[in-house]
Amino acid sequence: MKNIITKRFLALGVVAALSFTACQKAETQADLVQSNNEDAEMNLVGSASRRNNIKGLISESAASRMAATYKQNYKGNNYTEYVVFDVEDMEKYIKQIKKRYKSDKVYVYFGQYDEVTAPNPKDKGRVSVFFLGNNKLSSSGNFRSQATTDGTDIEGSNYLNHGTIYP
Repeated sequence: MKNIITKRFLALGVVAALSFTACQKAETQADLVQSNNEDAEMNLVGSASRRNNIKGLISESAASRMAATYKQNYKGNNYTEYVVFDVEDMEKYIKQIKKRYKSDKVYVYFGQYDEVTAPNPKDKGRVSVFFLGNNKLSSSGNFRSQATTDGTDIEGSNYLNHGTIYP
């Protein structure tokens, strides 16, 4: 009896392994066809990738095209090509706004430094971005508020801006 059960489990394991391998092979072939098709790649703008559950991932070619269009249209002394944020700081920020403000969204705002907000005097007039989590605990309903229902709004901020701007 024990021998029959062992053989059944072994057969099930082999069938499962073969099915898993076949699925992986089919997915890899589909990904290869799609990566070779530039038009299909451009259609990925704003859609979810098949390999994970992150909505809004775009292809490298779409990102390159968007960056080139931006560079072409926005020039001058206040030009900012990109802003860099540390991954660990972003993770801490997202954890904080989820816990403290019950945020389920992050807004990306565009801003411009003035004499008060510029980290360096040379950055006055530069364009930057800052992040804002929606404050779902605000008693006024204002998601931009720093206030929480517990009244302890000293430690946290649902705004983040300290990235490095380039050039």
